[in-house]
Amino acid sequence: MSQETAEDQETKRETKRDIFGRVFREPTSVERELAQVGVQPVEIRVIEDDQMQTKRAYMGIVIKHQEKKEVIPVVQDIRTLEYDLTSLVRKLTRPKTPVLGVVQGHDAPALHEKLTRLQTLLSQMYEVRPVDLSGKERVDADVDALLVIGPKTAFQKNELKAIDQFVMEGRSVAFFLDSVQVDLKTFEPSEATHGLGPLLETWGITVGERLVADVESAQLSVQERRGFMVVSMPVQYPFIPLLERLEGDSPVTEGLSGVSLPFSTAVTATAPEGAQVTVLAKSSRKSWLESKPYNIDPRRDWRSETITPDGPHPLMVQVSGKLKSHFAAEAQASTASGTPVLAESKGEPRVIVAGGSAALWDDFMGRPNQALLLNVADWLLLDPALLAMRTRGLAEAPLQPELSATTRNAVKFGNAFGIPFALAAFGLVRWRMRESRRATVTV
Repeated sequence: MSQETAEDQETKRETKRDIFGRVFREPTSVERELAQVGVQPVEIRVIEDDQMQTKRAYMGIVIKHQEKKEVIPVVQDIRTLEYDLTSLVRKLTRPKTPVLGVVQGHDAPALHEKLTRLQTLLSQMYEVRPVDLSGKERVDADVDALLVIGPKTAFQKNELKAIDQFVMEGRSVAFFLDSVQVDLKTFEPSEATHGLGPLLETWGITVGERLVADVESAQLSVQERRGFMVVSMPVQYPFIPLLERLEGDSPVTEGLSGVSLPFSTAVTATAPEGAQVTVLAKSSRKSWLESKPYNIDPRRDWRSETITPDGPHPLMVQVSGKLKSHFAAEAQASTASGTPVLAESKGEPRVIVAGGSAALWDDFMGRPNQALLLNVADWLLLDPALLAMRTRGLAEAPLQPELSATTRNAVKFGNAFGIPFALAAFGLVRWRMRESRRATVTV
């Protein structure tokens, strides 16, 4: 970056007035250069000569490497600065941008619909590419990792083989799978029959069909019309578990808290020979399993029901190490036919399975869920050095220790999940959700 010249200093002293009498000055050469690279000025208040003054300041960072550059326009949070700088340096110096494929089709959420925030976040570090497996037995060779998010219809054999052989080649996949998907406008459930269960069971993973409900959960603001009045009532909604902390010593979850995993089923895993299993997330001890047909109505009267909590239940697991192919029986025949099928994995691929996909929808993508998503992507792509730096700045200010866990969650997240559920004409429902660091709850 250029140094300020004597001419620039003279320019800063020369002020003019526009037709409205407002004072301004021409930009200096350094300021013009900063604007060209994307660093814009911000107004800050300072005290000089015992007076409060407003001054123009530049709080951005430009990183250059050879012919490439990256810019942080404004440093807003120094807690994440180490991660921001390190990730940009890695981005500038790596020879190839890793490709993260998101499997599309099968009525899964499209990237441009429910997953826009996911695409925006991941695109900062990776090339995010939709992947269509119909008619294929192999994933494109330049795809480095896969995300399978919320498919509702069954995969064909060739598609299952494509995913299986992708893992056998030593590459990694994260599955976010539903037993049921919920329309957030009407709370109508629709069943998901993705057919991935047998493939995952080959790797020791079982995705349950019973929905996890948890006392430690989000609050919804339910609005009911009574005559000419609309009454708002906060109610606990156990089908959006809020996790006070995540599990294990995996870099995917270390330091993370406040993650929400809506509409999830239990996921269990037994380590195959040569592999390791880690449970990444569990519901609380005050959780239980709900069988089909699910009653997920926010107005459900829990006072009239007898519930016996039997938690915790695992909600997300990871498996890594040597894995066997689901199509191992075809390996010998494929050698003779000239179409090779790998019977076991090269290297040590990584697989993550979560019992729900809604955690990655735009509606639920608060800061903790964003950090979890980015950690999953980094872990799949063997970039664990960034994980600890990202989660270091996510610690919440502690609440009073004598408060119950339910009260702490209500205070921390009461305003993060707002769902006005109006019993009005046509029974329409409006869903609103926002993250709030200073949440308040009105009871």
